[in-house]
Amino acid sequence: MRILSIASILPVPGIKKGNDFVFQTYLNYKKSYPGDEIIIIKPLKIDLNPLVLLKNIITCKLPKIYDTKFINGFRVEIMPFLSWWTFRDMHSLLSRTLYYFNRKRILKVLSTGKFDIIHAQFVYSDGMLANMLCRKYGIPYVITTHNERFYFDHPISARTGRRILNQASGVYPINHSNYTFFKKLQIPNLELIPLGFNSSFIKPQKPQKTGPVKVLTVCELIPLKNVDKVIDAIHVISGRHEVHLTVIGRGPEKKSLEQKAISLKMEPVVSFIEYIPYEEIGEEMYKHDIFIMPSYFETFGRVYFEAMAMGIPVICAKNSGIYGIFKEYEEGISVNHNSNDDIVNALEFLITKPEERYRIGANGKNLVEGFTWSAIAEILHSRYTAISR
Repeated sequence: MRILSIASILPVPGIKKGNDFVFQTYLNYKKSYPGDEIIIIKPLKIDLNPLVLLKNIITCKLPKIYDTKFINGFRVEIMPFLSWWTFRDMHSLLSRTLYYFNRKRILKVLSTGKFDIIHAQFVYSDGMLANMLCRKYGIPYVITTHNERFYFDHPISARTGRRILNQASGVYPINHSNYTFFKKLQIPNLELIPLGFNSSFIKPQKPQKTGPVKVLTVCELIPLKNVDKVIDAIHVISGRHEVHLTVIGRGPEKKSLEQKAISLKMEPVVSFIEYIPYEEIGEEMYKHDIFIMPSYFETFGRVYFEAMAMGIPVICAKNSGIYGIFKEYEEGISVNHNSNDDIVNALEFLITKPEERYRIGANGKNLVEGFTWSAIAEILHSRYTAISR
């Protein structure tokens, strides 16, 4: 099988940072299906917004156009297109330039042999190109959607976006919020397929213990993560129960969060760790009893699955991240991210009921063990095979 992946989110050294999940998915895919070939197109946005252009010129951050790179063993074709991201309708119209600016290079890729399927990330520009190639060359396509509901608030991007999704052979939202949104739009071939996680996080669940309950959050320290509300909740709970909070992360809110803990005289019960290498984060996570990140809006949040894989119960925000993937108070807990009382009550429930903490952790562990990177790769392979027949 030959797969053409179109992934504007793809990180490319020296050009663009981004989430590594496309590489992770296909590296694991190749382990199980080494005979399949995967070529990746990386759309590179050139923003026409005058303010953005001026800023990029002043800071010397104009995008560099490259032809072909080989990254992690994959051939990656980097192709520019025009955008005006601020205006969604304009962005959707300009995303067609991904095809028109790169026709010769696209034809060169297609001339290497028949592709069985195209897998696009995002509706624009990735899905637009997939749709154009499907109509022109008859190659079926699927789309993984992330957090793209904003396109459907604007007339042109909404109309074209619905056509792109309706004509796809599979639409795979990574979170429940997008799944329910597209279900209301009656998008066909809809299936929730979350992102995977590294199987190294799967560890035996720790037995129940006595002593202080250790709570953990791991995230970039920015306002939407709501770490300040977690500290407020721990402040309330620490007056009634033995508890300790560890915050792992860096970001613009770090100093203010540290100052908040000091002003509340919480130095004995709140610890900050700025950075732990990814390879070591699992060992630190395993020392804790509860994971909380009431982040809003969170597109997915692999860290929830990583904690759950150890049998650690998680608390997330409603309508965000992994909300809707688990059963409430069976495999995880969700809270209103704006409600301090909600956060306090969820934490206190898990802190005061160790048997429930253990049960929810065990159920969550059983749930996510089916979502490792290799498991997600197998799911995708089965969908590709069914569609390309």
